[in-house]
Amino acid sequence: MKPLSYTLVIMGPAYGTQSAYCAYQFAQTLLANSNHSITNIFFYADGVYNANCYSDPANDEFDLVKAWQRLAKQYSLKLTVCVAAAQRRGISENNLAEHFELTGLGELSEAVASSDRVLQF
Repeated sequence: MKPLSYTLVIMGPAYGTQSAYCAYQFAQTLLANSNHSITNIFFYADGVYNANCYSDPANDEFDLVKAWQRLAKQYSLKLTVCVAAAQRRGISENNLAEHFELTGLGELSEAVASSDRVLQF
């Protein structure tokens, strides 16, 4: 049986809501199962804050930005960030965290077309 491929669309910020953290947990669970793969993780709207390298959570808080980076490195994932949404929120090449890349909505469109499932968080 062919593994199901997923595209995850993250619209929640790294902090202040649970949606981005839930997406991260979901991605971990998918990747732990050999019957699933992730085509793309696309950060849109306030989700682009997950790509800010200057995020500095308190020592006793989970560092979601670093967690996304570790996940991307471990599984060779694409962490794509909508450039228009990022620019509106002050995210640019200057403060883009490692393993994230600025792209357009065309990247999301291609990922959706080539995935079996799309989930929005």
